Order: sequence, then structure tokens, then C-alpha cells
Amino acid sequence: MRNRLNGHAPATPVVIIHNHPIHYKHLLFEALTKQGLDFEVFFTGASSGQRIERPLPSNGEYRYRFGWDGPYEDAPAIHTARFVWRSLSELRPRVVIVAGYYDVAAWAAWLWAQRHKAGVILWAESNEFDHRRRAWRELPKKLFVGRCDLAHVYGTSNRNYIRRLGMPVDRIFIKRAVADTDRFLREDTPATSKPGHKVLLYVGRFSSEKNLAGLLRAFRGVQQDPENPRVVLNLVGYGPLGDELRELAKALGISPLVRFRGKFPQAELPAIYRSADAFVLPSLVEPWGLVVNEAMLSGLPVLVSTQCGCAADLVRPETGWTFSPWDEPSLTGLLQRISEMPREALVEMGRQARSVSAEYSPEHSAVIVAETVRDLLECRMPLARAN
Repeated sequence: MRNRLNGHAPATPVVIIHNHPIHYKHLLFEALTKQGLDFEVFFTGASSGQRIERPLPSNGEYRYRFGWDGPYEDAPAIHTARFVWRSLSELRPRVVIVAGYYDVAAWAAWLWAQRHKAGVILWAESNEFDHRRRAWRELPKKLFVGRCDLAHVYGTSNRNYIRRLGMPVDRIFIKRAVADTDRFLREDTPATSKPGHKVLLYVGRFSSEKNLAGLLRAFRGVQQDPENPRVVLNLVGYGPLGDELRELAKALGISPLVRFRGKFPQAELPAIYRSADAFVLPSLVEPWGLVVNEAMLSGLPVLVSTQCGCAADLVRPETGWTFSPWDEPSLTGLLQRISEMPREALVEMGRQARSVSAEYSPEHSAVIVAETVRDLLECRMPLARAN
């Protein structure tokens, strides 16, 4: 089988196409640099309208460029396509890593790679259960996936979906999600005494797919004295449903037990997590759920919707519970159980959770990514298509 990769020796053999700077990918890119991988990142935008922080390398940790000096969502499609095509033509990489198959940047990079016979690695985070899948809409994805050489995925459910789209299982590598393990495993957060009641925590956007209304309804069913509660619910984050959720908590009669804490920068989140006793993510759609990793790293047992990609890999009997987001009575039962558990039992589950999530470090993911990229560069594995 002939080498399908470019015969030239460009200055940058690997290019990563990504939508915008984000904290956990920044950590992965730093770790890839330490692995000695020669790459450049093309960000299609300098930020996102849904993020409050814009993490960037401060000391030249890795090379990057922007296609749009603003939220990537605002970049015109034709501008993004031209940026990707022209930048790839300038660097002539031998391998292109494409984060997904949903936007014009991904398809422009994919088409460029087909034309110039570059290797293609797909970074895939979708699950089959994320949305209702229609055959006609799956066809373009199958075409895209079928012309990639291999895929990197977060976990089991992502791998199953990419396999269904046509990627042989031996070309799908679980690189794991990347959490800021150094930050959340540090013990430098000042210890604070916890109240007599337990604290159930949610961190994330206040948007419909997060199913916070369902969480509030389930929480209302917990049997306790509002004047002397066994458990309260802390909601940390922001989003379009903030006012609506406050009104719902009031209508359900649980306002005194539900605290809207607002949004916090990443640096302050360890203390927020450690002030709680358990964490809940009730999403209807969640490709992975990195906040679950963060909660577990902070020593919390977790309650995770079965519609979260991380549920199959992170949640075990010793680390937490899973539940259907459409079964509110079942969630109420779990919340009741937590309210009645001794705090010592929750702490022990948190220790187990911390051990599991500690495996999701940037360094671990970078080793897997770097090794498979080098294998593709050196043609030590079968290629997805021959010339």
C-alpha cells in the first residue's frame, strides 16, 4: 500500500482545526507540545458567545492563529472556509485533525485533505442518543467519517456512535476527556466547615437542554422540613432561563431551599465544588459533561443523567448514580436517599470518584493523541483509503 500522505516535508506536519479557545483544550495543546508534537491550531474564532473566559497561551506554548477576531458563531461561513483553505495551503500539513463534522471549517479542512492527500483524524464527541437520528441526515456524516483515517473520542458512547457511522473499531481511540486535574486535585483550597444540611450542586448553563426545570420538580418531592432542611440545592451558572427557573422555584414553594449562586471563573470553581456534598447533572442532551469530571476530582459523588456521554465511563456504584432525565420520581428517590445518607458515606464515595476522574489528565490524553498521530505520519497503521 502506497503512502497516501504528502511527500513534502512542511514546517508544520500537523494542523488542528478548532472552533475557539477553551480552557480544557488549551491544557491538551500544552501537553501535546510537551510530547514533542509539531502542530499549529487554527481557531475559527477568537471566542464564543457562550463562554465567559478566553484562555490563550501566554508564553508561546503552542502556535495558533485566528480566522475571526470575535465569537466564532458570528464568522461568515465563506470567510471561515477561505481562512481554513488558505491557511492549510500555506502550511501543507501531512495530518489534519478536525474537531467534529458539523460546521464549514470541518468540511473545508476535510475537502482540503482529500485533495492534497493528507491524513485526517476526527475528534468526535457526539453520541447516538444526543438527538433523534434520521437516516438522510446521517448520510453526510457517514461520508465524512468514512474518509477519515482514524478517530479520537472521549469515551464508550462516543466510540459506539462513530463505529455506527462506519469507522472500524480498531481505528477509534478513546483519548478521554481532558479535565484540569492539577487545579482540582490541589489541596490549597481553604477548608471550611459544612452546615448541618447537605448541599447538592449543579454547575453549568441555565438552558433548556440542561433540564433544570425537571431537577427543580424532582427536588420538590424530597421529604424534609423547610425550616430545618436535610439538603439544599445550589445552582451555579448563567443562561437564558435564569429568571424562568427562579420563578419556577417560587411557584414550587422551594425558593428557600434553592440558591442561585451566579457564575464564577474557572479559578474559583474548586472551592465551589468542595463546599458541596454531591453533584447533579440532569441534562437531556450532553455529549460528555466535563463538570462531572470536575466534581469528581473535587471529591463529590455524582448523580448523572443517562443522556450524558460520561455516564457510561465515570459513574459506577462506588462513585454515584445514573437516572433517566424523563423519570422525575426516580430522581426524587435518589435525592431523598442522598438527603438521608450519612455524610461520611458520601465522603467515601467522593474519594472513589476522585480516583476515577484523576485518570482524565491532559498528559494522559496527549500521550494517546501524539502516539496515534505519529503512527499515521509514519504509516504504521492501515489507512482508511488507498490510492
